Amino acid sequence: MIKNVYRNPKKTKKIYFIKNKKIISQNFKIFLKKNKIHHVIQVLSSDFKLIKKNKKKFTHFNIQNTVHKPGKKYFIIEIHKRGFFNGKKYKQAVLKKKNFILTKCLSVKNNVDYLDLTKNTFKNSIANIKSINSLKKSIKRRYKYSLSHLSDNEKLSLGVGITELKILKRI
Repeated sequence: MIKNVYRNPKKTKKIYFIKNKKIISQNFKIFLKKNKIHHVIQVLSSDFKLIKKNKKKFTHFNIQNTVHKPGKKYFIIEIHKRGFFNGKKYKQAVLKKKNFILTKCLSVKNNVDYLDLTKNTFKNSIANIKSINSLKKSIKRRYKYSLSHLSDNEKLSLGVGITELKILKRI
């Protein structure tokens, strides 16, 4: 596996939402404090739609590692327009200002090699991620723009971070 790849080149000061076809920004720290959450988990629209309404648990996969912490609360928020990072230039994603999912982190595993994943790992993941091959396709699709300076093989060599979440409610 490659050493840690720098995925977030700037500390987030603002969070951007689409509302009535206009992009609005909010102070990120105030947004977190007001909603009593630790951070947000951004999910592509195609994946967000696959989080079933009656689900009690959800397994989220990141490339290489995750900064989620067990016991902390997170919003899962649908991405309206993807962010971008090519190793030098960075642009934040624009998120949808509706249908947040409030979750609590149960556990985290970082720097997991694909070969170490078991069938049980995919038990609470979305419908299009139920095997190692489908996870690899999803990782390549998700990080196509946000890590555009890495080849698909380099992205896959990073392994995955796995976050187990308990869904508390939809807002």
